[in-house]
Amino acid sequence: MEWGRHEAERASPDRFRVTVDGEIFQVEYDEAQPGAYHYTRLTGPAVGYGFTSRRSDRGTSTTREHVAAIRSFLEAVDPRTGYLEDESDDGDGGPGA
Repeated sequence: MEWGRHEAERASPDRFRVTVDGEIFQVEYDEAQPGAYHYTRLTGPAVGYGFTSRRSDRGTSTTREHVAAIRSFLEAVDPRTGYLEDESDDGDGGPGA
């Protein structure tokens, strides 16, 4: 989904897909947890893996904020495995390794 400058600054839809750095993510607002969003990876080496983020003010996020959160996540994961790197990694490359 391509976003114009003005759309990126508005509150995002409650559920949408977005491409960040070539990877597609499903973003879903969690009504049971005000301010919480679940991000699920739909492409790459770890399809289905993702993260949850929650705003302390319980507000809604803009598309620009979602893109920044996803980009930060992508910077933290091992590009080979798609999982968060673990300092105690035993080399098997799996989650929680």
